[in-house]
Amino acid sequence: MTTKDGNLNDGRAVYYQGKRIEDFTAEPVFARTLKYIQRYYELQNEKADHMYEDKGVQCPAMFLPPKSIEDLAKKCKIYEDVARESFGMLGRTPDFIDTGIAVLDYYADILGSDQRTNYALNAKKWGEDVKNKDLFVSHAIQNPQVDRSKNLNTLLEEGQEFAAVWIKEERPDGVLVRGAKQVNTLAPLADELMFFNLPGLSAEDKKFALAFSVPLATEGVKIVCRKSTMREGFSLKDYPLSGAFDEMDAFIIFDDVFIPNERLFVCGDVALSNAFFEGSGFFVHTAHQDEVRGYVKLEFVTGLAVRLAEKLGLTEFLRVQEILGTLTVNLEMIKSSILASEYTAHIENEVLRPNMQVLLAVRASLTKYYDEALRAIAEFASGSIVGVPDFREFENSDIADLLKASMSSPLIQAEERALLLNLAWDITGESFGQRQRTYEFLHGGNPMWIKNMHWKTADLSKAYDMIDKVLENAKAEK
Repeated sequence: MTTKDGNLNDGRAVYYQGKRIEDFTAEPVFARTLKYIQRYYELQNEKADHMYEDKGVQCPAMFLPPKSIEDLAKKCKIYEDVARESFGMLGRTPDFIDTGIAVLDYYADILGSDQRTNYALNAKKWGEDVKNKDLFVSHAIQNPQVDRSKNLNTLLEEGQEFAAVWIKEERPDGVLVRGAKQVNTLAPLADELMFFNLPGLSAEDKKFALAFSVPLATEGVKIVCRKSTMREGFSLKDYPLSGAFDEMDAFIIFDDVFIPNERLFVCGDVALSNAFFEGSGFFVHTAHQDEVRGYVKLEFVTGLAVRLAEKLGLTEFLRVQEILGTLTVNLEMIKSSILASEYTAHIENEVLRPNMQVLLAVRASLTKYYDEALRAIAEFASGSIVGVPDFREFENSDIADLLKASMSSPLIQAEERALLLNLAWDITGESFGQRQRTYEFLHGGNPMWIKNMHWKTADLSKAYDMIDKVLENAKAEK
């Protein structure tokens, strides 16, 4: 039973709307979204470039370790293909973690080994298994917000057992872990969870220094879903996005879960835990996928803003023209920057590493650009967006003709107008759209943190040389 096969009834403990899910096909919030995720696998059969040959065997191209700019471009095209299936709205499709797994074999040696197990070998074997089975791996990294002013060890000593995931018991064949992780996107529909920490553990947090993999159907793993943004009981005409799918986020509870030695990648080493995300190659390669997906989403909302302006007769206004120009310029800047990250890549550990400095700039900018597009959509639609009747009224003989006459214009017929406005509402005012907005703002880290990271790693040596030269010339003047 795998996500690829579409059969998730493997005994996993998924909780939704106050009950444990027994049949995932009976729940639209899972069944409908799964169809979009499965497009990742279907495209492998439909498009030849979604596969590559490895030792005489055809494998998904997401697992291709990039050795050239052409390889990065090939993967970029696939990221885009996958993202377009969900209009960029599904942020954590299988290709996200897959692209990190593709390079894991080249980076894993940093994990080393100790008396417990060979962590580097574990990571390499696991990556190969995921590749061979083409599994969907979700990731669990964000700790619950308990008290960020204290380190995790202090919180544990105060009785906060679920402030993060920690080693409760060490056994010869593995460790027993307890704790929680929040906002695990699409975790209910994945095959496995990849668990690791972001940098920030203190020296006292040895019990929390962990990285491992675990199948979703493991005893003690409990996936608690948030409230759905999906609108059931209405047609897609009323809710064209939120009625079609929901990128479900979940709270993951590890209720005394046994992790065998062979599934451990980090255990008890704070330095390695802090280094894992970047040192494993995951950070930069998943960032490449994420920014391409973000571009597709930005393209969608930019196109929607332009379409609204055209169909509502707004394009003759100079201010509107400026807004539209800003949006299309933003889109072009993101597209060009992604290409720049590929063309300025460099070899690291025998694979081509996209330019992380450029990708950080994309991530910091996408947040702002996406918000600008949403504000334009809301402004253009203005009062019309909140007054669209239930689409069933167009079939109500009492008022259908009057409704069509009053909502039609030379630019757009009534039903098309309602469809367009419903889409605008779905992505701006509906809970689906608000979740998407929050996701884009925070999923890659707070934009303030991203910008801070960017300037600290920026190469301004040539700028400093010019400044020094100007100052030296000034000082040398008699």
